[in-house]
Amino acid sequence: MSIRSLLLLWRAHWLERPFRSLLMVLGVALGVSAFVAVRTANVDVLQEFEQAVLSVTGSATLEATGGDLGFDEEVLALLQRVPEVVAATPVIEQVVRIAGASAGTHTAILTGLDLLQEEEAMTFRVETVADATEALDILLEPDSVYVGRRLAEELHLDPGSRLPVVVGGHVHDLRVRGFLGNKGEQRAVWEHRLVMDIAAAQKLLGMTGRVDRILITTAPGRSVIDVAAELRELVPASVRIERPTRRTEQVEGMVRAFQMNLSMLSGVGLLVAVFLIYNTVSFGVAQRRREIGIYSALGMRRPMVVGLFLFEAAILGLLGGLAGGVFGVILAKSLTQMMNRTVAELYVNLNEIGGGISHEIIARFLAEGMLVGIGVSLLGAFAPSLDAGRTQTVQALAPGSYEAVQEGRTKLLAFVGCLLLAAALALSFGKPAGDVPVFGYLASLGLLAGLSCLVPALIQAISRFGARGEPRTGSGLARSLRHMALSHLGRTPGRHGVTVSALMIGIAIMVGVAIMVRSFRHTVEVWIDETVLADVIIAPTTWLTGAQAGKVANTLPADWEAAIRQVGGVAAVDSYRDLRVEIKGRSVALVSRDLRLHAERSQYLIRRGDPKTVLTEAAETDGVLVSEVLANKVGVKEGDRVTLDTPSGPASFRILGVFYDYATDGGKIVMDRELYRRLWKDEGVTVFPLYLVPGASLEEVRKEIALRLDQETDEGGRPILVSNRELRAEILRIFDRTFALTYVLEGIAVVIAVLGIVNTLVISVIERQRELATFRALGASDGQVKSLIFWEAVYLGAIGALAGVGGGLLLSLLLIHVINKQSFGWTIQTMIPLSVLAEAVILALGAALVAGYWPARWAVRQPVVEGLRYE
Repeated sequence: MSIRSLLLLWRAHWLERPFRSLLMVLGVALGVSAFVAVRTANVDVLQEFEQAVLSVTGSATLEATGGDLGFDEEVLALLQRVPEVVAATPVIEQVVRIAGASAGTHTAILTGLDLLQEEEAMTFRVETVADATEALDILLEPDSVYVGRRLAEELHLDPGSRLPVVVGGHVHDLRVRGFLGNKGEQRAVWEHRLVMDIAAAQKLLGMTGRVDRILITTAPGRSVIDVAAELRELVPASVRIERPTRRTEQVEGMVRAFQMNLSMLSGVGLLVAVFLIYNTVSFGVAQRRREIGIYSALGMRRPMVVGLFLFEAAILGLLGGLAGGVFGVILAKSLTQMMNRTVAELYVNLNEIGGGISHEIIARFLAEGMLVGIGVSLLGAFAPSLDAGRTQTVQALAPGSYEAVQEGRTKLLAFVGCLLLAAALALSFGKPAGDVPVFGYLASLGLLAGLSCLVPALIQAISRFGARGEPRTGSGLARSLRHMALSHLGRTPGRHGVTVSALMIGIAIMVGVAIMVRSFRHTVEVWIDETVLADVIIAPTTWLTGAQAGKVANTLPADWEAAIRQVGGVAAVDSYRDLRVEIKGRSVALVSRDLRLHAERSQYLIRRGDPKTVLTEAAETDGVLVSEVLANKVGVKEGDRVTLDTPSGPASFRILGVFYDYATDGGKIVMDRELYRRLWKDEGVTVFPLYLVPGASLEEVRKEIALRLDQETDEGGRPILVSNRELRAEILRIFDRTFALTYVLEGIAVVIAVLGIVNTLVISVIERQRELATFRALGASDGQVKSLIFWEAVYLGAIGALAGVGGGLLLSLLLIHVINKQSFGWTIQTMIPLSVLAEAVILALGAALVAGYWPARWAVRQPVVEGLRYE
């Protein structure tokens, strides 16, 4: 059979049944849109960050780094003496806040470079309005800054404009001497940056004699690995020599689990779409059995019959994939913004991103969407198409044979379902592959697949139980209608089982994720209440906006502590320092604070022992505490030792306690403030936690602190004063926003499941045209016919809710104790909110009723005479 013949047959069936074809296309489109949107956003976030890194490194093959505090620039001289080092370029890169009413809390990446030396090597160009001689003189002035084009437009800056930036609580006036543009095809990562000559940047940031990193270009004839090994022998242990892409790999590792969970959720929509397609094609095969018999009688072979149905499904999948790809790319723009904000708050600052995804990538994802749409459609249509190919000519003319086959498969499916549930249980004990809970995902898939296989048997059991006697509530006619609806479900468990399975998966995902999120939120609330006990936090303005913690430009002066102590009502002041270090190749947070004060005033929720005793011992013996996440990731426990590269050389610390922490992904290590100062030679403070005298007025203390700090800071450089209640609310706000993405993806899956109910009820009406026409001919009113359809919808929704709630409870255990634990390392206390279960049941029943509205109206509009002529 030619392609043209297949297209003609498909066109005929499309025109004959446009509604069902549109439902199928819409279901595929929604599933593909979620998949493409998440894929596009994932690639956009990581690709933009990688481009941002490579745009600064240029042609460098290696990079010397020293953590958030940087390292002595004398290392530059050591590197330049090595013959294999062609060029060594120092770089400073810090986050600064832009002051001024128009800027608000705007932050930007300030990059210090040797502009005279590296103008040709960098991937940006400097645009000035001065001639070459003047530009050279201006370049070396200590207040000269070059601003990215887009950032300048946002802040309404012109050449010569004043640009106030906040560093260490003080406002420094810079002068805009020109703008930054991108060279060639480079993406617009420079358009949101500030660039200064490195000497001026060092002075501004208080980093005289220090640099953040050094970009190294090695000789082409030598192995980069060999040169790196040679350089590591020359530099201090606290300076790391690695490839520039290493930082991108670290960020990718941190966000990989977060993005993997989103990708798995986006696949749920595709899975539910498979059920929708399976249901539609299955009924198409049953309804066209006479047509199949005619084809067989005319000599069409089985492979051609199978190909006919697969071809029709592929065309619809192509249309759905194209529509879903377009909508997915549009949705990805909003999704990318949400992911950028979430990743910035949880992992790393992404304020520099602004280039947008390329047209080539968009075209690739559109093509991928079409392929996914075709694949999903073929997967859903495969089994029904095989059934069509196996249909004998005699059987094709026998009404009811299709459902007889489905009846025989119910027991087999139930047996397979039990095997899949057993496999899911076994897989849940598997160890993660790296940091990816592969077996946890497989266990979740096995759980949902197993429950789906059990749904037809559940429908039959409920139908038989209900058929034992007439319902005892309601009028006689109402009881009969409910009985007829329930009985019809039992006669067609195959078709209805697919629909209920789709709804069950959507509800199960919703319930499982909701229980996990509510449990996580409850655990975080308990953690906040028991560990975050400071009455007031003094912090940089950008501290709550997701800007990078630990950067020198965002620290507070240590001498503020003395001024704060003099404020009436302040009982104690802690100096809290937070920066990033590496442990066994992992980037983790290093926190230093007054552990004795913390033992007295606050506490950590530790795994073993008394918190006050452990904190006091750590302060007295130079020990440390590590978070549960870090302990699980690197395989350490109480009593073990951990080694850190410090500016004073490698140092080993004894782990005295493991504490629960939900504020830092990747892990945290805590040490006493005096120990940190001794080893890191750093007096900077990230925030000042304050404890008030009992009975002191919070507002009066805040006002007095603000007045005292006004004397220490410039206008525009004042920090923020956050109360315990405000901090708690902000933490929970960030938490809720983090999981907002999951609700969007869950909603798409539920909508597709609702489309499945509409599809099933329409099919039921078409299949039972004669039965419904006879019912109406015997005197049934339109309202009674509608009630019959609505009762079927209610039963479908009720069974889907029952199976979905049960599946969601089981899925939540996998999410909390397997997937989340292996992905992030957090221990979450399980709680089952009854409100979530009630919402799921109401949603399922409401969705079923809404889905039944159109089929019910359509049923009563069909002419009785035509219905009696059906078949």
